[in-house]
Amino acid sequence: AEALDYFVSKGAMQVEIMADAPDYFDNLPGAHKGGRTLRMVPFDGRQLKQDFRKLRDPLLAGQIFGGLSVAREDIAHLQAMGRSARSLFYVGRLLFSHALQRIGGLHRGARTTMGNAMIARLYAKLREHNVPIWLSSPLSALQVSDGAVGGAVVATPDGPVEVIVRCGVVLATGGFSHEAARRAELYPHVARGQAHVALPPKEVAGEGIAIAMQAGGRLRGQTTDPAAWTTVSSRVSAQEALQVPHFGDKAKPGIIAVLQNGKRFANEASNYHDFCRALINVSKHAKEATAYLVADHRALRRYGLGRVGPFPSRLGPHLRCGYLFKGNSLQELAKQISVDVPTLAATVERFNVMAREGVDQEFQRGNSAFDRAAGDAAQHPNPCMAPLEQGPFYAIRIQPGNLSTFLGLDTDAEAAVRDYQATSIQGLYALGADAEAVTGGSYPAAGITLGPALTFAYIAARKMSAAGE
Repeated sequence: AEALDYFVSKGAMQVEIMADAPDYFDNLPGAHKGGRTLRMVPFDGRQLKQDFRKLRDPLLAGQIFGGLSVAREDIAHLQAMGRSARSLFYVGRLLFSHALQRIGGLHRGARTTMGNAMIARLYAKLREHNVPIWLSSPLSALQVSDGAVGGAVVATPDGPVEVIVRCGVVLATGGFSHEAARRAELYPHVARGQAHVALPPKEVAGEGIAIAMQAGGRLRGQTTDPAAWTTVSSRVSAQEALQVPHFGDKAKPGIIAVLQNGKRFANEASNYHDFCRALINVSKHAKEATAYLVADHRALRRYGLGRVGPFPSRLGPHLRCGYLFKGNSLQELAKQISVDVPTLAATVERFNVMAREGVDQEFQRGNSAFDRAAGDAAQHPNPCMAPLEQGPFYAIRIQPGNLSTFLGLDTDAEAAVRDYQATSIQGLYALGADAEAVTGGSYPAAGITLGPALTFAYIAARKMSAAGE
Protein backbone atom coordinates (compact mmCIF):
# COMPACT_ATOMS: atom_id res chain seq x y z
CA ALA A 1 0.00 0.00 0.00
CA GLU A 2 2.85 2.38 0.81
CA ALA A 3 4.51 1.76 -2.55
CA LEU A 4 1.23 2.24 -4.39
CA ASP A 5 0.48 5.46 -2.52
CA TYR A 6 3.91 6.77 -3.44
CA PHE A 7 3.51 6.18 -7.18
CA VAL A 8 -0.06 7.49 -7.25
CA SER A 9 0.86 10.62 -5.26
CA LYS A 10 3.66 11.38 -7.73
CA GLY A 11 1.31 11.02 -10.69
CA ALA A 12 3.30 8.03 -11.97
CA MET A 13 0.34 5.65 -11.67
CA GLN A 14 -3.43 5.95 -11.89
CA VAL A 15 -5.53 3.03 -10.72
CA GLU A 16 -9.14 1.97 -10.17
CA ILE A 17 -10.53 -0.67 -7.82
CA MET A 18 -12.09 -3.70 -9.51
CA ALA A 19 -14.98 -4.45 -7.21
CA ASP A 20 -16.10 -7.36 -9.39
CA ALA A 21 -12.76 -9.24 -9.40
CA PRO A 22 -12.66 -11.89 -6.64
CA ASP A 23 -9.53 -13.66 -5.44
CA TYR A 24 -8.98 -16.92 -7.28
CA PHE A 25 -9.48 -19.09 -4.17
CA ASP A 26 -12.39 -17.53 -2.32
CA ASN A 27 -12.78 -20.61 -0.09
CA LEU A 28 -9.49 -19.93 1.74
CA PRO A 29 -9.15 -17.80 4.91
CA GLY A 30 -8.56 -14.13 4.16
CA ALA A 31 -9.89 -14.29 0.62
CA HIS A 32 -11.89 -11.37 -0.80
CA LYS A 33 -14.84 -11.63 -3.15
CA GLY A 34 -13.86 -8.37 -4.83
CA GLY A 35 -12.21 -5.01 -4.28
CA ARG A 36 -8.61 -6.14 -3.79
CA THR A 37 -7.51 -6.12 -7.43
CA LEU A 38 -6.57 -2.84 -9.11
CA ARG A 39 -6.59 -1.97 -12.78
CA MET A 40 -4.74 0.73 -14.64
CA VAL A 41 -6.71 3.72 -15.90
CA PRO A 42 -6.24 3.92 -19.70
CA PHE A 43 -3.51 6.33 -20.81
CA ASP A 44 -3.48 8.44 -23.98
CA GLY A 45 -0.24 7.55 -25.76
CA ARG A 46 -0.28 10.86 -27.59
CA GLN A 47 1.03 12.44 -24.39
CA LEU A 48 4.35 10.75 -25.18
CA LYS A 49 4.49 12.52 -28.56
CA GLN A 50 7.23 11.04 -30.75
CA ASP A 51 8.19 8.59 -27.99
CA PHE A 52 4.86 6.79 -28.35
CA ARG A 53 6.46 4.63 -31.02
CA LYS A 54 9.08 3.50 -28.50
CA LEU A 55 6.37 1.92 -26.33
CA ARG A 56 6.17 -1.78 -27.15
CA ASP A 57 2.79 -2.77 -28.56
CA PRO A 58 0.70 -5.11 -26.40
CA LEU A 59 0.04 -8.65 -27.58
CA LEU A 60 -1.74 -8.70 -30.92
CA ALA A 61 -4.36 -10.86 -29.23
CA GLY A 62 -5.13 -7.86 -27.00
CA GLN A 63 -5.79 -5.57 -29.96
CA ILE A 64 -8.67 -5.32 -32.41
CA PHE A 65 -9.33 -3.29 -35.56
CA GLY A 66 -5.70 -2.51 -36.29
CA GLY A 67 -4.31 -1.49 -32.93
CA LEU A 68 -7.22 -0.68 -30.60
CA SER A 69 -6.16 -1.92 -27.15
CA VAL A 70 -8.83 -3.89 -25.33
CA ALA A 71 -9.12 -3.86 -21.53
CA ARG A 72 -11.01 -6.23 -19.26
CA GLU A 73 -13.81 -3.71 -18.83
CA ASP A 74 -14.34 -3.61 -22.61
CA ILE A 75 -14.95 -7.34 -23.07
CA ALA A 76 -18.52 -7.43 -21.74
CA HIS A 77 -19.50 -4.58 -24.10
CA LEU A 78 -17.85 -6.30 -27.08
CA GLN A 79 -19.77 -9.47 -26.30
CA ALA A 80 -23.09 -7.65 -25.87
CA MET A 81 -22.90 -5.09 -28.66
CA GLY A 82 -25.17 -7.18 -30.90
CA ARG A 83 -28.01 -7.12 -28.40
CA SER A 84 -27.46 -4.03 -26.22
CA ALA A 85 -27.81 -0.43 -27.38
CA ARG A 86 -25.64 0.73 -24.46
CA SER A 87 -22.84 -1.68 -25.41
CA LEU A 88 -23.17 -0.81 -29.08
CA PHE A 89 -22.74 2.89 -28.22
CA TYR A 90 -19.76 2.09 -25.96
CA VAL A 91 -17.99 0.09 -28.68
CA GLY A 92 -18.97 2.60 -31.38
CA ARG A 93 -17.42 5.43 -29.40
CA LEU A 94 -14.16 3.48 -29.00
CA LEU A 95 -14.07 2.67 -32.70
CA PHE A 96 -14.83 6.22 -33.79
CA SER A 97 -12.06 7.64 -31.63
CA HIS A 98 -9.69 4.91 -32.83
CA ALA A 99 -10.49 5.62 -36.49
CA LEU A 100 -9.75 9.33 -36.04
CA GLN A 101 -6.39 8.51 -34.45
CA ARG A 102 -5.37 6.17 -37.28
CA ILE A 103 -6.50 8.66 -39.91
CA GLY A 104 -4.40 11.23 -38.06
CA GLY A 105 -1.30 9.13 -38.69
CA LEU A 106 -0.82 7.10 -35.49
CA HIS A 107 0.68 3.64 -36.02
CA ARG A 108 -1.89 2.21 -33.57
CA GLY A 109 -4.61 3.45 -31.28
CA ALA A 110 -3.50 6.04 -28.74
CA ARG A 111 -5.56 4.37 -26.01
CA THR A 112 -3.26 2.18 -23.93
CA THR A 113 -4.67 -0.17 -21.28
CA MET A 114 -3.60 -2.55 -18.52
CA GLY A 115 0.18 -3.07 -18.21
CA ASN A 116 0.83 -1.07 -21.37
CA ALA A 117 -0.87 1.93 -19.75
CA MET A 118 1.17 1.46 -16.58
CA ILE A 119 4.45 1.50 -18.50
CA ALA A 120 3.37 4.47 -20.63
CA ARG A 121 2.46 6.57 -17.59
CA LEU A 122 5.67 5.64 -15.75
CA TYR A 123 7.68 6.51 -18.86
CA ALA A 124 5.92 9.87 -19.15
CA LYS A 125 6.82 10.68 -15.55
CA LEU A 126 10.49 9.74 -16.09
CA ARG A 127 10.59 12.01 -19.14
CA GLU A 128 9.11 14.82 -17.07
CA HIS A 129 12.06 14.45 -14.67
CA ASN A 130 14.60 14.16 -17.51
CA VAL A 131 15.66 10.65 -16.49
CA PRO A 132 17.76 9.11 -19.29
CA ILE A 133 16.42 5.83 -20.65
CA TRP A 134 18.59 3.61 -22.86
CA LEU A 135 16.58 1.40 -25.22
CA SER A 136 18.03 -1.60 -27.08
CA SER A 137 20.85 -1.68 -24.52
CA PRO A 138 21.03 -5.09 -22.85
CA LEU A 139 23.21 -5.90 -19.87
CA SER A 140 26.44 -7.69 -20.85
CA ALA A 141 28.15 -8.22 -17.51
CA LEU A 142 28.33 -7.11 -13.90
CA GLN A 143 31.49 -5.72 -12.37
CA VAL A 144 32.22 -7.47 -9.08
CA SER A 145 34.99 -6.55 -6.67
CA ASP A 146 35.49 -8.09 -3.20
CA GLY A 147 32.04 -9.69 -3.41
CA ALA A 148 30.24 -6.41 -4.14
CA VAL A 149 28.70 -5.21 -7.40
CA GLY A 150 30.11 -1.82 -8.34
CA GLY A 151 29.06 -1.47 -11.95
CA ALA A 152 27.89 -3.05 -15.17
CA VAL A 153 28.75 -3.27 -18.85
CA VAL A 154 25.86 -2.33 -21.12
CA ALA A 155 25.75 -3.07 -24.85
CA THR A 156 24.35 0.14 -26.35
CA PRO A 157 23.72 0.72 -30.09
CA ASP A 158 26.88 2.88 -30.03
CA GLY A 159 29.00 0.16 -28.45
CA PRO A 160 29.66 -1.17 -24.95
CA VAL A 161 29.47 1.30 -22.07
CA GLU A 162 30.94 0.73 -18.62
CA VAL A 163 28.61 2.09 -15.95
CA ILE A 164 29.95 2.75 -12.46
CA VAL A 165 27.32 2.78 -9.71
CA ARG A 166 27.23 4.21 -6.19
CA CYS A 167 24.18 2.44 -4.84
CA GLY A 168 23.81 -0.77 -6.83
CA VAL A 169 22.31 -2.53 -9.85
CA VAL A 170 18.71 -3.69 -10.07
CA LEU A 171 17.90 -6.62 -12.35
CA ALA A 172 14.37 -6.66 -13.78
CA THR A 173 14.85 -8.41 -17.12
CA GLY A 174 11.65 -10.46 -17.07
CA GLY A 175 12.75 -13.99 -16.18
CA PHE A 176 13.56 -16.85 -18.54
CA SER A 177 10.43 -17.48 -20.60
CA HIS A 178 12.38 -17.93 -23.87
CA GLU A 179 15.51 -19.60 -22.48
CA ALA A 180 15.41 -23.00 -24.20
CA ALA A 181 17.82 -24.85 -21.89
CA ARG A 182 16.14 -23.79 -18.66
CA ARG A 183 12.68 -24.47 -20.10
CA ALA A 184 13.70 -28.03 -20.99
CA GLU A 185 15.19 -28.46 -17.52
CA LEU A 186 12.29 -27.04 -15.53
CA TYR A 187 9.20 -27.81 -17.64
CA PRO A 188 8.62 -31.58 -17.69
CA HIS A 189 6.23 -31.34 -20.64
CA VAL A 190 8.86 -29.49 -22.69
CA ALA A 191 11.41 -32.18 -21.77
CA ARG A 192 8.91 -34.75 -23.10
CA GLY A 193 8.82 -32.93 -26.42
CA GLN A 194 5.38 -31.37 -25.95
CA ALA A 195 4.77 -27.95 -27.46
CA HIS A 196 4.79 -24.84 -25.29
CA VAL A 197 4.09 -21.19 -26.10
CA ALA A 198 5.86 -18.35 -24.27
CA LEU A 199 3.85 -15.13 -24.37
CA PRO A 200 6.46 -12.60 -23.11
CA PRO A 201 8.63 -10.78 -25.68
CA LYS A 202 11.33 -12.95 -27.28
CA GLU A 203 14.04 -10.87 -25.56
CA VAL A 204 12.97 -12.35 -22.21
CA ALA A 205 15.51 -15.16 -22.34
CA GLY A 206 17.07 -15.37 -18.89
CA GLU A 207 20.17 -13.21 -19.42
CA GLY A 208 19.64 -11.24 -16.22
CA ILE A 209 19.41 -14.40 -14.12
CA ALA A 210 22.43 -15.96 -15.83
CA ILE A 211 24.58 -12.86 -15.28
CA ALA A 212 23.54 -12.68 -11.63
CA MET A 213 24.50 -16.33 -11.15
CA GLN A 214 27.94 -15.57 -12.61
CA ALA A 215 28.25 -12.92 -9.90
CA GLY A 216 27.46 -15.47 -7.20
CA GLY A 217 23.67 -15.43 -7.07
CA ARG A 218 21.64 -18.61 -6.94
CA LEU A 219 18.24 -19.85 -8.05
CA ARG A 220 16.08 -20.50 -5.02
CA GLY A 221 14.07 -23.32 -6.61
CA GLN A 222 11.30 -23.57 -4.00
CA THR A 223 8.32 -22.98 -6.29
CA THR A 224 5.40 -25.35 -6.75
CA ASP A 225 5.33 -24.20 -10.38
CA PRO A 226 8.25 -22.63 -12.28
CA ALA A 227 5.93 -20.47 -14.38
CA ALA A 228 2.60 -18.66 -14.48
CA TRP A 229 0.56 -20.86 -16.82
CA THR A 230 -2.23 -20.19 -19.25
CA THR A 231 -3.57 -22.14 -22.20
CA VAL A 232 -2.91 -20.61 -25.62
CA SER A 233 -4.35 -21.00 -29.09
CA SER A 234 -2.37 -20.16 -32.22
CA ARG A 235 -3.92 -18.37 -35.18
CA VAL A 236 -1.67 -18.31 -38.24
CA SER A 237 -2.74 -16.74 -41.52
CA ALA A 238 -1.10 -15.01 -44.46
CA GLN A 239 -1.59 -11.67 -42.70
CA GLU A 240 -0.49 -12.42 -39.14
CA ALA A 241 0.57 -14.97 -36.55
CA LEU A 242 -1.19 -14.62 -33.20
CA GLN A 243 -0.70 -16.36 -29.88
CA VAL A 244 -4.00 -16.00 -28.03
CA PRO A 245 -4.13 -16.57 -24.24
CA HIS A 246 -7.42 -17.94 -22.91
CA PHE A 247 -8.63 -16.36 -19.70
CA GLY A 248 -12.38 -15.91 -19.28
CA ASP A 249 -13.83 -17.32 -22.51
CA LYS A 250 -13.57 -20.95 -21.39
CA ALA A 251 -15.82 -20.19 -18.39
CA LYS A 252 -18.78 -19.01 -20.45
CA PRO A 253 -22.00 -21.07 -20.65
CA GLY A 254 -22.13 -23.41 -23.62
CA ILE A 255 -18.35 -23.92 -23.82
CA ILE A 256 -16.39 -26.95 -22.55
CA ALA A 257 -12.81 -28.23 -22.85
CA VAL A 258 -12.05 -31.79 -23.94
CA LEU A 259 -8.94 -33.86 -24.54
CA GLN A 260 -8.21 -35.83 -27.71
CA ASN A 261 -10.11 -38.73 -26.13
CA GLY A 262 -13.25 -36.60 -25.99
CA LYS A 263 -13.38 -36.27 -22.19
CA ARG A 264 -13.39 -33.18 -19.99
CA PHE A 265 -10.38 -32.91 -17.70
CA ALA A 266 -10.86 -29.83 -15.46
CA ASN A 267 -13.16 -27.05 -14.31
CA GLU A 268 -13.19 -24.74 -17.31
CA ALA A 269 -14.14 -21.75 -15.15
CA SER A 270 -11.14 -22.10 -12.83
CA ASN A 271 -8.28 -19.63 -13.10
CA TYR A 272 -6.08 -19.94 -16.17
CA HIS A 273 -3.01 -20.99 -14.17
CA ASP A 274 -4.68 -24.01 -12.55
CA PHE A 275 -6.58 -24.93 -15.72
CA CYS A 276 -3.35 -25.05 -17.75
CA ARG A 277 -1.60 -26.99 -15.00
CA ALA A 278 -4.43 -29.55 -15.15
CA LEU A 279 -3.89 -29.93 -18.90
CA ILE A 280 -0.15 -30.43 -18.39
CA ASN A 281 -0.68 -33.01 -15.64
CA VAL A 282 -3.31 -35.02 -17.48
CA SER A 283 -1.14 -35.14 -20.63
CA LYS A 284 1.92 -36.77 -19.04
CA HIS A 285 1.63 -39.90 -21.15
CA ALA A 286 0.23 -38.27 -24.29
CA LYS A 287 2.16 -37.35 -27.42
CA GLU A 288 0.97 -33.76 -27.11
CA ALA A 289 -0.38 -31.62 -24.27
CA THR A 290 -3.35 -30.37 -26.20
CA ALA A 291 -7.08 -29.95 -25.82
CA TYR A 292 -10.02 -28.33 -27.59
CA LEU A 293 -12.48 -25.68 -26.48
CA VAL A 294 -15.85 -26.76 -27.87
CA ALA A 295 -18.85 -24.43 -28.20
CA ASP A 296 -22.28 -24.55 -29.72
CA HIS A 297 -23.48 -21.86 -32.13
CA ARG A 298 -25.33 -19.84 -29.50
CA ALA A 299 -22.30 -19.64 -27.18
CA LEU A 300 -19.86 -18.77 -29.94
CA ARG A 301 -21.96 -15.95 -31.33
CA ARG A 302 -22.83 -14.61 -27.89
CA TYR A 303 -19.41 -14.68 -26.22
CA GLY A 304 -16.83 -15.35 -28.92
CA LEU A 305 -13.95 -17.77 -28.39
CA GLY A 306 -10.27 -16.91 -28.42
CA ARG A 307 -9.59 -14.60 -31.35
CA VAL A 308 -13.10 -15.21 -32.72
CA GLY A 309 -15.28 -12.29 -31.71
CA PRO A 310 -18.99 -12.47 -30.83
CA PHE A 311 -21.71 -11.53 -33.29
CA PRO A 312 -21.47 -9.64 -35.65
CA SER A 313 -17.82 -10.69 -36.13
CA ARG A 314 -17.15 -12.80 -39.21
CA LEU A 315 -16.35 -16.50 -38.84
CA GLY A 316 -15.09 -17.10 -42.38
CA PRO A 317 -11.49 -15.87 -41.96
CA HIS A 318 -11.01 -18.01 -38.84
CA LEU A 319 -12.43 -21.09 -40.56
CA ARG A 320 -10.34 -20.64 -43.69
CA CYS A 321 -7.02 -20.35 -41.85
CA GLY A 322 -7.77 -23.43 -39.73
CA TYR A 323 -8.00 -21.62 -36.41
CA LEU A 324 -11.70 -22.39 -35.94
CA PHE A 325 -13.21 -25.81 -36.68
CA LYS A 326 -16.90 -26.24 -37.54
CA GLY A 327 -19.23 -29.21 -37.74
CA ASN A 328 -22.95 -29.28 -38.40
CA SER A 329 -23.15 -32.04 -35.79
CA LEU A 330 -20.96 -33.08 -32.87
CA GLN A 331 -19.98 -36.18 -34.81
CA GLU A 332 -18.83 -34.11 -37.77
CA LEU A 333 -16.87 -31.75 -35.52
CA ALA A 334 -15.22 -34.67 -33.69
CA LYS A 335 -13.98 -36.12 -36.97
CA GLN A 336 -12.53 -32.75 -38.02
CA ILE A 337 -10.47 -32.42 -34.86
CA SER A 338 -9.64 -36.15 -34.58
CA VAL A 339 -11.42 -36.49 -31.25
CA ASP A 340 -13.06 -39.80 -30.33
CA VAL A 341 -16.57 -39.47 -31.78
CA PRO A 342 -18.73 -41.53 -29.38
CA THR A 343 -16.87 -40.26 -26.32
CA LEU A 344 -17.34 -36.61 -27.27
CA ALA A 345 -21.05 -37.21 -27.84
CA ALA A 346 -21.34 -38.92 -24.45
CA THR A 347 -19.36 -36.13 -22.76
CA VAL A 348 -21.62 -33.43 -24.17
CA GLU A 349 -24.76 -35.40 -23.31
CA ARG A 350 -23.56 -35.81 -19.72
CA PHE A 351 -22.58 -32.14 -19.48
CA ASN A 352 -25.95 -31.02 -20.85
CA VAL A 353 -27.80 -32.94 -18.16
CA MET A 354 -25.67 -31.32 -15.45
CA ALA A 355 -26.00 -27.88 -17.07
CA ARG A 356 -29.80 -28.03 -16.96
CA GLU A 357 -29.59 -28.89 -13.28
CA GLY A 358 -26.91 -26.24 -12.70
CA VAL A 359 -24.56 -28.60 -10.85
CA ASP A 360 -21.24 -29.82 -12.24
CA GLN A 361 -20.81 -33.14 -10.45
CA GLU A 362 -17.49 -33.82 -12.15
CA PHE A 363 -15.43 -30.64 -11.62
CA GLN A 364 -17.64 -28.28 -9.53
CA ARG A 365 -17.74 -25.62 -12.24
CA GLY A 366 -19.54 -22.52 -11.00
CA ASN A 367 -19.18 -23.27 -7.30
CA SER A 368 -16.76 -20.45 -6.45
CA ALA A 369 -17.14 -16.69 -6.64
CA PHE A 370 -14.27 -16.59 -9.14
CA ASP A 371 -16.06 -19.07 -11.40
CA ARG A 372 -19.32 -17.17 -11.26
CA ALA A 373 -17.65 -13.82 -11.98
CA ALA A 374 -16.17 -15.30 -15.15
CA GLY A 375 -19.53 -16.69 -16.30
CA ASP A 376 -22.70 -14.91 -17.38
CA ALA A 377 -24.94 -13.65 -14.58
CA ALA A 378 -27.94 -13.87 -16.91
CA GLN A 379 -27.53 -17.65 -17.19
CA HIS A 380 -29.52 -19.69 -14.63
CA PRO A 381 -29.24 -21.69 -12.48
CA ASN A 382 -25.44 -21.75 -12.98
CA PRO A 383 -23.79 -18.72 -14.64
CA CYS A 384 -21.01 -20.94 -16.01
CA MET A 385 -23.08 -23.75 -17.50
CA ALA A 386 -25.48 -24.07 -20.43
CA PRO A 387 -26.20 -27.10 -22.64
CA LEU A 388 -24.35 -27.43 -25.94
CA GLU A 389 -27.29 -28.23 -28.17
CA GLN A 390 -27.66 -25.59 -30.89
CA GLY A 391 -25.66 -26.56 -33.96
CA PRO A 392 -23.45 -26.00 -35.76
CA PHE A 393 -20.67 -26.75 -33.28
CA TYR A 394 -17.20 -25.20 -33.14
CA ALA A 395 -13.78 -25.93 -31.65
CA ILE A 396 -10.40 -24.25 -31.12
CA ARG A 397 -7.18 -26.10 -30.30
CA ILE A 398 -5.34 -25.04 -27.13
CA GLN A 399 -1.98 -25.95 -25.63
CA PRO A 400 0.16 -24.93 -22.62
CA GLY A 401 1.74 -21.50 -22.47
CA ASN A 402 3.25 -19.21 -19.88
CA LEU A 403 2.62 -15.58 -18.98
CA SER A 404 5.76 -15.22 -16.89
CA THR A 405 8.16 -17.27 -14.78
CA PHE A 406 7.95 -17.85 -11.03
CA LEU A 407 11.29 -19.53 -10.33
CA GLY A 408 14.05 -17.00 -9.95
CA LEU A 409 16.95 -15.64 -7.96
CA ASP A 410 17.05 -15.99 -4.20
CA THR A 411 16.52 -12.53 -2.66
CA ASP A 412 16.18 -11.15 0.84
CA ALA A 413 13.38 -8.99 2.25
CA GLU A 414 14.89 -5.89 0.63
CA ALA A 415 15.24 -7.51 -2.82
CA ALA A 416 19.01 -8.02 -2.54
CA VAL A 417 20.28 -11.12 -4.37
CA ARG A 418 21.70 -13.83 -2.10
CA ASP A 419 24.56 -16.23 -2.76
CA TYR A 420 24.84 -19.95 -2.01
CA GLN A 421 25.56 -19.19 1.65
CA ALA A 422 22.32 -17.17 1.80
CA THR A 423 24.37 -14.00 2.23
CA SER A 424 23.11 -10.87 0.47
CA ILE A 425 25.40 -9.68 -2.33
CA GLN A 426 26.22 -6.03 -1.79
CA GLY A 427 24.96 -3.79 -4.58
CA LEU A 428 22.91 -6.40 -6.47
CA TYR A 429 19.10 -6.50 -6.45
CA ALA A 430 16.52 -8.47 -8.41
CA LEU A 431 12.78 -8.15 -8.73
CA GLY A 432 9.87 -9.08 -10.94
CA ALA A 433 10.33 -12.39 -12.73
CA ASP A 434 14.10 -12.28 -12.12
CA ALA A 435 13.40 -13.00 -8.44
CA GLU A 436 11.68 -16.04 -7.00
CA ALA A 437 7.94 -15.42 -6.65
CA VAL A 438 6.82 -14.46 -3.14
CA THR A 439 3.86 -16.84 -3.53
CA GLY A 440 6.10 -19.85 -4.04
CA GLY A 441 4.66 -20.56 -7.47
CA SER A 442 0.96 -20.32 -6.71
CA TYR A 443 -1.37 -17.83 -8.42
CA PRO A 444 -3.86 -16.54 -5.82
CA ALA A 445 -5.12 -13.38 -7.53
CA ALA A 446 -4.73 -11.06 -10.49
CA GLY A 447 -1.59 -8.90 -10.45
CA ILE A 448 0.57 -11.46 -8.68
CA THR A 449 3.52 -10.62 -10.96
CA LEU A 450 3.18 -6.83 -11.28
CA GLY A 451 2.19 -6.25 -7.64
CA PRO A 452 5.33 -7.76 -6.05
CA ALA A 453 7.52 -6.23 -8.78
CA LEU A 454 6.16 -2.77 -7.95
CA THR A 455 6.52 -3.32 -4.21
CA PHE A 456 10.07 -4.65 -4.21
CA ALA A 457 11.18 -2.03 -6.72
CA TYR A 458 10.03 0.59 -4.22
CA ILE A 459 11.76 -1.21 -1.33
CA ALA A 460 15.04 -1.64 -3.22
CA ALA A 461 15.09 1.93 -4.51
CA ARG A 462 14.41 3.28 -1.03
CA LYS A 463 17.29 1.24 0.42
CA MET A 464 19.65 2.26 -2.36
CA SER A 465 18.70 5.90 -2.01
CA ALA A 466 19.44 5.79 1.72
CA ALA A 467 22.78 4.10 1.05
CA GLY A 468 23.76 6.80 -1.42
CA GLU A 469 23.04 9.72 0.90
